[in-house]
Amino acid sequence: MNKYCELEITCTAETALKKLKKADMPVYNCKKQGAFFIFSVKDKDIKKAFAIFAKPCYNIRVRKDSARKRFVSGAFLRAGLVFGALIFAAAAYISGFFVLGVEVTGSGSYLKEEVYSIVRDGGAVIGKPFSAFDPNVAAGKILALPDVVFCNIKKHGSVLVVDVQTEAAHPQYADRRPLVSDVDGKVKSITVICGVAAVAAGDEVFKGETLIEPYVLIGGKAESCMAVGYAELQCSAVYEYFAEDDSENSIKQAYASVLTEENTVISRSHKIYGEEKGVKIVIYVEYLHKVSINIT
Repeated sequence: MNKYCELEITCTAETALKKLKKADMPVYNCKKQGAFFIFSVKDKDIKKAFAIFAKPCYNIRVRKDSARKRFVSGAFLRAGLVFGALIFAAAAYISGFFVLGVEVTGSGSYLKEEVYSIVRDGGAVIGKPFSAFDPNVAAGKILALPDVVFCNIKKHGSVLVVDVQTEAAHPQYADRRPLVSDVDGKVKSITVICGVAAVAAGDEVFKGETLIEPYVLIGGKAESCMAVGYAELQCSAVYEYFAEDDSENSIKQAYASVLTEENTVISRSHKIYGEEKGVKIVIYVEYLHKVSINIT
């Protein structure tokens, strides 16, 4: 790597070279440019060159650092930037474990003082870890406030966001019944925002069976609230379609007759049975069905 530094002085070439030769200073790439004499020296000889032309009249300066010096300087700069970025990332990561702010949103934000008091009592204190806070207990107490029909507590970075909705502004939230299944099937997943899950993934359920109960447990005691959430059920269905023949077009029409936009088809198959006047195409469908409550 190039280890020569380029210097510039205000001097004639003859005078400069004479002084450099007298000091036994090796120089490289000498050239004349207007009133300036430009030459290169090894990095280790820079201080000596400045001492030779120490008088103010020579006005010596570094025109260009050596490639090696630029590389080292750049490496230090990059190392500083990387170190700073790591420190920033570490600080951001660590701050994500602590409560640095509480924000109340929604139509019930006018109850923010009461909400602040509830979450503080629940452990959401500025500067304390999120692990000290129980969102389910806090949500149950907030739902007990006058006219509150919905509460969702989420962590956004280091800020606790409490969404509170009131019945006057959102009458659609006023359904205080449990979430029940409207089909037979197997629970693929269940998401509870408020309330208590009555089933778990993998459970077989029947139409009319409760999926989410409208209460929360606070200190081991059940407190009434609104059931908010949804469940995804895996279901099966069998359809019959009569056609004149078992052609590819007939099979396509049979499948088209059972497709619905509300549900996601997982798998489908068919069997064909001969009939007196044509064929009967029996279609077997596995699909996902979503049922929810108090979610728009």
